[in-house]
Amino acid sequence: MDKKDLLLYFNFINLSNKIILDFCENLDIDNFFDLDRKIFDNLSKKNKEKIFSSKNLENFKAYREKVFKGPYKICTIYDENYPINLSYIEDRPAIFYYKGNLEKEDKNAIAFVGARKCTDYGKWACKKIVEGFKGTNIRTVSGLAYGIDAISHKVSLENNIKTIGVIGSGLDIIYPKANKYLYEKMQEKGVIISEFPLETPPNAYNFPRRNRIISGLSKGVCVIEAKERSGTMITTNFALEQGREVFCLPGNINSIYSKGCNKLIQEGSKLVMDASDIIDEIEDFKNINKEKYKINLDGLDKEAANVVKYIIDKPSSSADEISQNLSMSIEDVNYILIFLELNDYIENMGNNEYVCKGD
Repeated sequence: MDKKDLLLYFNFINLSNKIILDFCENLDIDNFFDLDRKIFDNLSKKNKEKIFSSKNLENFKAYREKVFKGPYKICTIYDENYPINLSYIEDRPAIFYYKGNLEKEDKNAIAFVGARKCTDYGKWACKKIVEGFKGTNIRTVSGLAYGIDAISHKVSLENNIKTIGVIGSGLDIIYPKANKYLYEKMQEKGVIISEFPLETPPNAYNFPRRNRIISGLSKGVCVIEAKERSGTMITTNFALEQGREVFCLPGNINSIYSKGCNKLIQEGSKLVMDASDIIDEIEDFKNINKEKYKINLDGLDKEAANVVKYIIDKPSSSADEISQNLSMSIEDVNYILIFLELNDYIENMGNNEYVCKGD
């Protein structure tokens, strides 16, 4: 077996990632099955039997064929396209499966995590923040679950933002089934990742393992809503251990879904209100050139042009926000917005929130 096949075999027999990494770092795995068996005396009897079982080796042939003939790709720590952010974490997956395309630019990623039973406020805030990355080369990462996960993926796709989903089951199992359409769209326009062998069911204990990859792929984690004890807080703990930035949406002190966020803010996490709060905090994000809409501003006066530029930088802005941040009267702003909308510079998305109509 070459290295890729060997790591795939270890994954197939459910050898722990810690053991696989230990093998990769300390053994000549190019000649793994020729090594002196005494080297493996520190392994449990169960693990030694799994590795050298003739039955497992035989069954692996069919599994390998299923992987390589199916719509799956695999990536190992030896591959050039292994995500650079992930390579720096202690418990990086030695191998994972994926659908879609891995790109160098995927290092510019922010993870969105939060409650599955999120509030309307959480939904609105998640949408607003994600939309703020439109026109940048920043990716979003989440877990393809209900609630905030699904919203962050969906809004990303709607705004041509590449999005990465990390799941807690085999790549051939769609969970939850309600996200089937989202799953299919993401494998076309984003990436779906799993470190679990094919046919692995979405067992509850898989998700904490999955969470370290969500934070590991990202430069930071944005927590939208979270109970004080939840899977979201597990991801946040991974992020802090991995040296990632943590951003939190402040919430109502009466809401159980805001207790986790408010506590994290008390402990020093950055309060986030829009995408610029994240971009301004992460050095690598500051250096990404924002792709501006191709709008000809020559026919506009200075104030109207400034309103258009503001909406380009901050999509879904309201008249009140524009008035406050550009130091213009609300009457002038409303007049300009009506003019810009009638002349197809901007579009009212509802609730008096505006976006630019670019090419």
